[in-house]
Amino acid sequence: MEKKIYKITKKDLYDLFTRLSSEHRIFVPYVKGERLHFGEFDPGKESDIELGGIRQTQPLKSFINPAREKILDGKPKEKKPVIIAGVKGCDLSSLILQDFVFLKGDAEDPFYAENRKNTLIIGTDCTYAKETCFCLAMEGAPYPQKYFDINLSGINDHFIVEVGSAAGERLVNNFRMFFKPHTATDLNKRQANREKVTREVQYFIDKRGTQNTAQIKGAVKKNYNLVQLWQDFASTCVECGACNLVCPTCHCFLLFDEKTAAGNKRFRMWDACLYNTFARVAGGANPRKQLYERLRNRFEKKFDFFPEVLNYFACTGCGRCIEACPGDIDLREVLKGLVLGKWNKPPND
Repeated sequence: MEKKIYKITKKDLYDLFTRLSSEHRIFVPYVKGERLHFGEFDPGKESDIELGGIRQTQPLKSFINPAREKILDGKPKEKKPVIIAGVKGCDLSSLILQDFVFLKGDAEDPFYAENRKNTLIIGTDCTYAKETCFCLAMEGAPYPQKYFDINLSGINDHFIVEVGSAAGERLVNNFRMFFKPHTATDLNKRQANREKVTREVQYFIDKRGTQNTAQIKGAVKKNYNLVQLWQDFASTCVECGACNLVCPTCHCFLLFDEKTAAGNKRFRMWDACLYNTFARVAGGANPRKQLYERLRNRFEKKFDFFPEVLNYFACTGCGRCIEACPGDIDLREVLKGLVLGKWNKPPND
């Protein structure tokens, strides 16, 4: 099917957001220091919005599978529809796994399903890369390829708009006055921008010697019992769980009951496999008492289990875990150690 492509000026896009905000909650990326953070669209803060750049600090999952969600009655409550703008390719590709876990198992998760249905996703191309970006090594790209409703590619003072779903097409058709025909020159500029950022990502991959999926495949299973490697990399871990919480593909959760004067409440909350209580069962038994075993479990799940059951490496190359880790554990270096069988022991100050 031929892709439907238009263009829209930045002014018209923000006017569109203003109109939609009466019936939707709209989240856009705002510049805060050197990073981007999602916040609710505010027409008075348009100058702080950055629809290019790289991925935001918060992963996409925080909107569809929230960090804390009340589930006591087992039925999702009606919510205002959500529009998330500025979602990058590394976040969009995580939906392969999140949908698999919450929609395609023995039973569909009603809360995730409702949030997914209630969310319209506007993707955007990355306009530069950081040293921590390695999406190309994980079979991704610094621009959305699928799983978006519409995608925006910045060209000077306007965006190329690519429609990716029926919901995206409805949005365009309902506000056709904002969407104009594109030209071949526009597409050439988009392609040139994409190639430029792709070269930047590849430069960082080559500079560090980051392993790709073909090299990684089978490495965790082969070196599962290489205890010294796991212990060395776990030696600086403080068990904060930051790597799990910022990861767009991590999905583990726990149920938490809270008793209040108003009655009982039950919440679903994100969990982290680096926590020392993660695998503990009734009676106190814990099959992964050692920290290195928990770190190993994280890699086994991402780079062995999901490639086997889903043909998908559960890492999008977003680099969030590298930036978030206070112990300076670099996922790329762990993978390199697994593939090459040699590594530098992290400093343990």
